Amino acid sequence: MDNLLLLGGAGFLGSNLVGWLSGRFGGRIVVLEPEEADVSRIAGRNVILERGSLADESLIRRIVRENQVDCIVHMVSTMVPGGNYEDFRVEQERVLEPTFSLIRFCAAEGIRFVFFSSGGTVYGDGRPGERFREDAALSPKSYYGIAKRMVEEFIQFEHRTDGLSYLILRPSNPYGPGQRPDGRQGLIAVALGKVLSGESLSVWGDGQAVRDYIYIDDLVDSVSRLLLSDVSDEVINIGSGTGRTVNEVLDTVRAATGRPLAVRYVDRRKEDVSSVVLSVEKLDRFFKRDLVGLEDGIRRFYEYLQR
Repeated sequence: MDNLLLLGGAGFLGSNLVGWLSGRFGGRIVVLEPEEADVSRIAGRNVILERGSLADESLIRRIVRENQVDCIVHMVSTMVPGGNYEDFRVEQERVLEPTFSLIRFCAAEGIRFVFFSSGGTVYGDGRPGERFREDAALSPKSYYGIAKRMVEEFIQFEHRTDGLSYLILRPSNPYGPGQRPDGRQGLIAVALGKVLSGESLSVWGDGQAVRDYIYIDDLVDSVSRLLLSDVSDEVINIGSGTGRTVNEVLDTVRAATGRPLAVRYVDRRKEDVSSVVLSVEKLDRFFKRDLVGLEDGIRRFYEYLQR
């Protein structure tokens, strides 16, 4: 990889990835964001900021040509995992259709296309103790998961028919600095926000839902290594491989912060799954990882929010 175009670099995952790569990658990192996006967390000696839309094909072609881009990383979404059908329709217009055109462009130009999918929503509901491997059937229960699966299927189609070089990454539930404690997603971030404000936390269901959590530094370190090693034509889970119930996570939040957290349980949503834990055997074959433990990661995140 010589030069990189990152789409969606102003978000939680993107800004952390830009910061991580900028100190480890000698080429250009071009970040494309719309005019209204907050780009205050995007910085680096080799980072170039461009303003514009994913749908502006002429702009993307110019950026690729002027910066000799040979890898495009796609992290754009207008949806959150709990989004409804109207959100999905917006995603179709603003993200899915332009993304399909971009994938065809990458196939024609020999550009590697790296797509951030979702390990937490594309697989569907797992059995107790099950870890989803990358070759498992995809059965999403949310519109967010359907949107991610649609892009994955188009990538695989272009690979089969036009030789697209690709990498599909399925991260689990990342948390850590840069995630909003007053946002709509991210259990750990929202829980820490409630700890700091003294408010109660609303939990969907009975708190027994199981998820796979990974500290943001561990996620972007894995992504960076995969990008810089030129791994291609693979689907790879990125998680901890360990499942935790919501209640276990909240107990860990209390232990890490030393502060109380009141919880209010509300009816479970139809799109919520009871268990999603990722198998990370494939990722671990590429390189050794030394992951931050859950309590240590929550403590670091809490200290960051206090500052």
